[in-house]
Amino acid sequence: MRDQINNHWPAGGTECVSNCPVCGSFENTPMHGDLSDLTFNVAPGTWAMVRCNDCRSGYLDPRPTAATIGLAYTNYYTHADTGENNDGGIAKFRRGIASSYANGKLGTHFAGEIMFGHVFTWFLPRLRRYLDVRYRRHLPDAHRAGNYRRLLDVGCGNGEFLACASALGWLAEGIDIDPAAVAAALTAGYSAKVTDLNDPLLKPESYDQITLSHVIEHMAAPREQLKRCLDLLSPNGRLWLQTPNIDSVGHNVFGAAWRGLEPPRHLVLFNRPALQEMLSDVGFVDIEFKAHPAVPLFIWEESRQILKRMPFLQRNGIFSRLSQMLPAAVFADYWSVMNPDSAEFLTCIAFRPNT
Repeated sequence: MRDQINNHWPAGGTECVSNCPVCGSFENTPMHGDLSDLTFNVAPGTWAMVRCNDCRSGYLDPRPTAATIGLAYTNYYTHADTGENNDGGIAKFRRGIASSYANGKLGTHFAGEIMFGHVFTWFLPRLRRYLDVRYRRHLPDAHRAGNYRRLLDVGCGNGEFLACASALGWLAEGIDIDPAAVAAALTAGYSAKVTDLNDPLLKPESYDQITLSHVIEHMAAPREQLKRCLDLLSPNGRLWLQTPNIDSVGHNVFGAAWRGLEPPRHLVLFNRPALQEMLSDVGFVDIEFKAHPAVPLFIWEESRQILKRMPFLQRNGIFSRLSQMLPAAVFADYWSVMNPDSAEFLTCIAFRPNT
C-alpha cells in the first residue's frame, strides 16, 4: 500500500509512516485502499489505510505532511457559526430538538431551537442520553469543583462545547489549528485561539479539565500529544476524549464506506485495548470507558450515503443488505451495550495522578 501515489495531492505532500503511531510496531497489514474524501469532498487524492499487526489500530500510510494537511479542512463542519443552520428540513428539525434540549438543560443560547422541542426527548431516553454526552461530555457542574474550574477544549472548532462548559460555570477556553473554526468561535463570543498543544504559552498544570472530542484521530503523533495533555493537567485533573472505534459494528458492516474512516483527515484509528494501553503508558490512571447511546443511527445514515458513491463495495448478499439498512443501527446500538468494544465511538475519562 505504501507505494500508492496520490496523483492529485501536491507533489511531495505525503510522507510514509514506518511504524504504528500507537504502539510503534513495524508490522502491518493492508486494510483499505483507494480511499477518497467522500464525506466533505474537499481533499484530493486517494489514500490507503493499514492495520497494525500488534495493537490492531489503523493508520494512513502514506499520510499528508503537516505542511499540506490543511487542504483537507477547507470546508469542514467546525467552520460553521454555532447559530448557522443551512441544513435541509429533517436536519433542521433534528438540530432544533438538540438546541432546545441544550438550551433547556444547560442554559445555553443556541439558535434554531424548536419551541418545547425538549419535550420530544422525554419519550426517547437513549436520545436524551446521547445529547447529554454530546453537550456535557460527562462534565460536572463547576460549583462541585470548587476553585478548580479551568477547562481547555482541544480542537474547539466553532466553540459549541465552550458554550456548554461556560454555561455550567467553567472557565472554558479552546484551541484549534484551523483559523476558520477559531474565527467562528470568536465571532460567537468564546475564548479561543489558533494554536496547538505544543504552544509554550500553555503552562504545565494549568487546567483541571481537558477535552478532546474527535481530535486524537487527526493527530500524527497521538502518544506525544497525550503526554502533553498529562503535563497541562493539574494533579487529579481529568481528561475526556472521544474517537471512532475501528472495531465497531459499523466498520464491520460498511468496510471502506464506514463514516469513521474519513480520509485523509483521520490519520489514526484506535480500538479500545490500544487506546487504554496508550493512556496508561503515558501516565493516566483511573481510565474509564463510557457509553454514548444512539450514535449508530448517525453512522449508518452517513455510511449509506458514502456507500452509494462506492458501487464496487456494494454486496448482494441478503445479510449484508439487511445489516446496512437503518433498522440495523438500532440493533448495533443495543449490541454495543452488551459488547462495549464494538461501540461506534470510544468515549473515555482518565485522570492525572494526584501526586
